Amino acid sequence: MKWLKIFIILLVATASLFILWKFILPLFKSPNSFLKITTPTVESTVYLDSKQVGKTPYIGEKLPSGDYNLQFNARLPDPFNKKVSFSTLVTLTSRTLTAVNYEFGPSEQFSSGDIRTFRSGEGLSIITNPNGADVWLDGELIGKSPLSSNAGLGVHKLKISAWGFITRELEINIENGYRLVVEVYLAQNPFGEVKQTEEGKLDLYDLSTSQESLLTKPSLWAEGIFFFEESVKIEFDALIDTGGKTHFKSESAWEEKIAKGNQVVVGYLGNEKDKGLTPDAKKTLAVLKKQLVTTKKVAIKQVQILSTPTGSLNVRSGPGTSYDITAKVHPGEKYELLEEKPDWYKIKLSSGSGWISSQYAKRL
Repeated sequence: MKWLKIFIILLVATASLFILWKFILPLFKSPNSFLKITTPTVESTVYLDSKQVGKTPYIGEKLPSGDYNLQFNARLPDPFNKKVSFSTLVTLTSRTLTAVNYEFGPSEQFSSGDIRTFRSGEGLSIITNPNGADVWLDGELIGKSPLSSNAGLGVHKLKISAWGFITRELEINIENGYRLVVEVYLAQNPFGEVKQTEEGKLDLYDLSTSQESLLTKPSLWAEGIFFFEESVKIEFDALIDTGGKTHFKSESAWEEKIAKGNQVVVGYLGNEKDKGLTPDAKKTLAVLKKQLVTTKKVAIKQVQILSTPTGSLNVRSGPGTSYDITAKVHPGEKYELLEEKPDWYKIKLSSGSGWISSQYAKRL
C-alpha cells in the first residue's frame, strides 16, 4: 500500500506539472513580442502554428513570447507558375522584434533569406545554410559559421559568402541586454563562367560547371538559370543538358520566335570535365538549328480595294460610318489586314492604321 500511495502521488504530480506547462504557463507569456515578415519578390500567406495570420508584408504585434512553427506559402508567376513554401521554428522574445526576410526562388536551392531573433545574453551568433560560410563583420573576416562574436552594441554590416553561392549582405543592430541570433540562407549560384561559343541566329553559351548539386538535377538547374539570368544580362530562350534534353523558358515563346525567324539564345548545362558538348547535346543543338533554317515566313494577310461609286474609299478611325474619315484609298491597292469586325476591315497604312468597309474590299 505504501508504494501504491507513492506511485499515485508521483502520477498526480506529473500530471499537474504537465497541465501547468501545457495550459497554465502560456497564459503568463508576455504579449509584447513583435514579428515582421517580408517576402520581397511575391506575396505570401503566413501561418503561425498552422493558423493563418495574414499575408506579407506581415507585422504581428503584441504576440505572446515563445517558440512558433512559422510557415509561408506563395506562387511564383510565369515562367515558373509553381507553388513554393518555407517553414522554420522561430523564437519570439518579450519586448523585441523578430524579423524574417525571405526571397523565394523556384526551389529552396535558389532561395535566400535571413532571420533575426533575440535571446537573453549579449553579443552576436551567426548560423548559415550552408555551414562553413565566411562571415564578414564591418568589412573584416571574423571566421566561418557557425560562430559567436562579442560585437559591440549598435548597427553593424554583416556579409555572408561561400563558394558556389550568392553573397548576402545585411545591416544588423545589437541591442543592450540581448544576444542577436542571425540565421542566413544563401541561394546557390547557378552560374559559373559564362562563355559564348557560337553567334548568329542561334547564340550558344557554355554554362558548364563542376558542382554536383547542379549536374545531378538539370531541371532545377535550368530553373535557377532562368531565375537569375538578369545577373549575367543574358535572356535565355532554352537550355540543353548533357543528356540532350531541352529546357524551354516558355515553349510558346520559343515557337513564336522560330516562326518569325528571330534570333534565339541557348545555354548548355554541361560538365566542365567533358570539355565541350556531349554527343546527345550536339544532336539536340543540330535539331534546334534546323528549325531556324527551315522556318517559313508567316503569311501576311492582305486585302485589295475594289471599285467604288466615287473612285475612292474612305478610311475611318473606327469600324462604323459615325467615325471620322482619316484617309482615302483607291481601287486596286493592297493593304495588310490587321483585324476584322462585321462589315469592316482594319488595314495598315503607311502611317498608322484605319477601318474600311468590307463591301468594297476583298481578302487575298
